[in-house]
Amino acid sequence: LFFTEYFRVHENARLDPDILSSITKNPSGKPVFAQLIGEDLEHVARFARELQEYPVAGIDLNLGCPAPRVYRKNVGGGLLRMPHKIDQILKVLRDACDCPLTVKTRIGFEDGQNFSQILDIFAANQIDLLSLHARTVKGGYRSLPDYSYVDQAVARLPCPVLLNGEVNTAEAASSLIKQTGADGVMIGRSAIRNPWIFKQIRQINSGKPIFHPTLE
Repeated sequence: LFFTEYFRVHENARLDPDILSSITKNPSGKPVFAQLIGEDLEHVARFARELQEYPVAGIDLNLGCPAPRVYRKNVGGGLLRMPHKIDQILKVLRDACDCPLTVKTRIGFEDGQNFSQILDIFAANQIDLLSLHARTVKGGYRSLPDYSYVDQAVARLPCPVLLNGEVNTAEAASSLIKQTGADGVMIGRSAIRNPWIFKQIRQINSGKPIFHPTLE
């Protein structure tokens, strides 16, 4: 699966043509989910309806972006401080989507105190897949991930759960899936450092020798 960069949703926003091209000009043949970031209920629904006119595999809600310029607007990871607002957004998206509805989130804003409540909200709104970055928003990309939250999500949600956060090697991916029971991994930065990582994960899971690129 692929997920687009996020489409910024607000009253005056339109579908970004550059991000849209990752859906309409996708050469991989793999499913692409359109990711949204925003909190305006009317326009979140509008974007979801408009995007379903294109060959999207589903709609993904970003609840994890840790950039201060984002969370200060109470979108992305900022919404983790407001579970009631997350519930409202997901209800609107559930009504607007005739396709899978997925969520990318972190374990909380400063801590995991809302995590259990937010899992209940995900379950109540019948999301189809959860990608869970095992850090807080304030933890950014430097704090140590706490994969015990992935364990909780796997145990409590009926949908597949993807583990995200510091999956830097094929060995880490394989061991973390076994440790947490996650259905798979989501990889971002490490795929830019090593675009062979997905091939390597498949190789280690099937017991084959792992490909290691050389300078040649």
